[in-house]
Amino acid sequence: MRPRNLLSRNQELRQLLRYGGLAATIHATSAFQLREKFSMATNPGVNSNFQMITFTPAERQAIMRLSRHFYITRAADTITIGNSTYRAFLMRPTEAVSTVLNVEREIVVLFSDYETFESRTLRAIDMVCDQFDDVRVDRSLRFLISRDKQIESSIRHYLSQDPEYPIVIPFNYDDFHASNEDFIFNAVRRNYLIRDLFGYQSPLKHEYFFFGRQKLVEHVIDLHKSGQNSGLFGLRKSGKTSTIYAIQRRAKATGCRTILVDCQDPAIHAKRFGPLLQYLVTEVRRELNLRKLDIDLGSSPDKISENFRRLMNDALATADTDVLIIFDEIENISPKTAASAHWRESDDALLFWQTVRSFFQSPRKHKLSFCFVGTNPHLIEMTKLHEIDNPVYLFAPKTFIPMLSPAETSELVTRLGYFMGLDFEASVVSYIHQRFGGHPFFIRQLCSQIHKKTSLNRPRGVSLAACKEAERDAGADIHGYLNEILSTLKKFYPDEHSMLEYLAKSDVATFTDLYRYNPAYVEHLIGYGLVVRRGDDYEFGFDAIAVSVKANFIKPPASDLDERWRQIGSRRNRLEEEIRTALYRWSSRLSSEEWAAALDSSLSAKRRTELSSIGRREAFSRNNSPLYFMEILKLVQLSGEFSTGAASQSEVASAMDEVNKKRADAHAKEISEPEYKKLVAAFELLEDIFLPPA
Repeated sequence: MRPRNLLSRNQELRQLLRYGGLAATIHATSAFQLREKFSMATNPGVNSNFQMITFTPAERQAIMRLSRHFYITRAADTITIGNSTYRAFLMRPTEAVSTVLNVEREIVVLFSDYETFESRTLRAIDMVCDQFDDVRVDRSLRFLISRDKQIESSIRHYLSQDPEYPIVIPFNYDDFHASNEDFIFNAVRRNYLIRDLFGYQSPLKHEYFFFGRQKLVEHVIDLHKSGQNSGLFGLRKSGKTSTIYAIQRRAKATGCRTILVDCQDPAIHAKRFGPLLQYLVTEVRRELNLRKLDIDLGSSPDKISENFRRLMNDALATADTDVLIIFDEIENISPKTAASAHWRESDDALLFWQTVRSFFQSPRKHKLSFCFVGTNPHLIEMTKLHEIDNPVYLFAPKTFIPMLSPAETSELVTRLGYFMGLDFEASVVSYIHQRFGGHPFFIRQLCSQIHKKTSLNRPRGVSLAACKEAERDAGADIHGYLNEILSTLKKFYPDEHSMLEYLAKSDVATFTDLYRYNPAYVEHLIGYGLVVRRGDDYEFGFDAIAVSVKANFIKPPASDLDERWRQIGSRRNRLEEEIRTALYRWSSRLSSEEWAAALDSSLSAKRRTELSSIGRREAFSRNNSPLYFMEILKLVQLSGEFSTGAASQSEVASAMDEVNKKRADAHAKEISEPEYKKLVAAFELLEDIFLPPA
């Protein structure tokens, strides 16, 4: 961890650069003696072996201007794509530039000597990056110098279509005729508003913005190279799929061959064990570029195993290589949790893994190794499958996808924040880490909300107050994702789910008894990052999960009829307030005409007359809204935005109708136990959707 005084110096340098210009920053760098941070200083200039002659006069001028702030290290091999030729070079930032750009490795600079930008130009940058080792080159940032007068707008348009593409800082050749030096860093500043680099919902397919799992990736590759298997486990949104993509990228770079089997795909789990083994043979041959064969392993288990062994040995021997097979979402072909009945209840899982293990143990030069990826490692923990010894019991070491460390959280937040014009102070990063325990998905979602709420007048700092306000606004979405995690546990792994319930209720005795019965329950929860052990005590791993778990599990008892009605009224009032807030956010995205039409379709003829000129703020006011609950229900249905994977739109509407009917002023004072349970279920469904964490 860097000393605190150095962190503050770096932050001050960035402020000087942004607000005081380049000259002030370079001067300040000398005063701050940033060489404390580096074992060897990087000075601006040009390497004596740099082949300047290979560049045009205009390109040489640009190189010399950049050499005032970067060390020009070497020219890249010329890239030719179709009729287009591109020249490029590498440059290393000096201490001052490294601090303000958050970059320490070398940066690729590509020249595009053409009047019109084409997407092949970015392909050329990728090809230059591929010429060098990843350790040397920073792949998340690159400079482009083009003849295109509209290069900035062209790059902005392209990057808006590909949210995962690296940061590209565009220049025109003429920019390097500028009289002062600030044009270089002004170009960086103008890049701030291109994209929301935090707002990814899908797994990261590229390495540019992948943080904190490099050691895990290397571990899987190392195990494969030594002929061993591996297992990666984690809850939803923990980064399993992004890690798989990283493994495949790293494997390709090191010459390893991989096959990804998505067990969630019906094309996989709907197959019986024989056809799935046949599929593996076909995919291995395809990956190894071997001749396509019509493969039939037979129908009986003995013939299937024998033919699988023969054909797979032939493929690996012919290609003279090993292959890593990655089974993603492994629970979909595992007993008890499988998506298809023949894996869940029949002998398919037993026969499949018996065949696989037999092949794995055969004394051949080339082998298959396996990486098991899923939510829970129960497949390799069960000693028996249908009363038969489990062939893959302890077949692979269990590794849980780790949360980001405080340092990794800081790297993710500050690095991406910099390129969006957001300065996160150390106290804000610490708060974010505490709230979400290093869970990258939730950290990204919160920071994305901060970006959306921050003025476009940037760069600017992010205060702790702004962070907490963004957290409140993002609360409903984050609460929904956390509930998905808990729902997955409850459905497939009820024992671990019960452990969380006992922890939420401070029922230490039962928690301890279950731990003694099966320590794996706690091992899983700790691996997921939901629980941490401090001495002999167990606590929730981070603040947000503690709030969600307690909100799900701890319900106040209804001791008598009056208390039940009091709770119903209180829950209904709070729920109605939150629904109004959610609808107000929805309505704010509508045009005036769309809002008028939505309101009109939700009101009776009489109410249209009464509320003909009502605005959005008045309609959804927490204290003075004139809308009835049933009118709010119609707007919820009309919006179509509040259904979830766990509750359809019709179920949401039914729950709201149930809550509306069960009111103390519209219902007899008696309420039966079945009615009360039905009402509680309706409240819980709606609260999961609309209420933020407490």
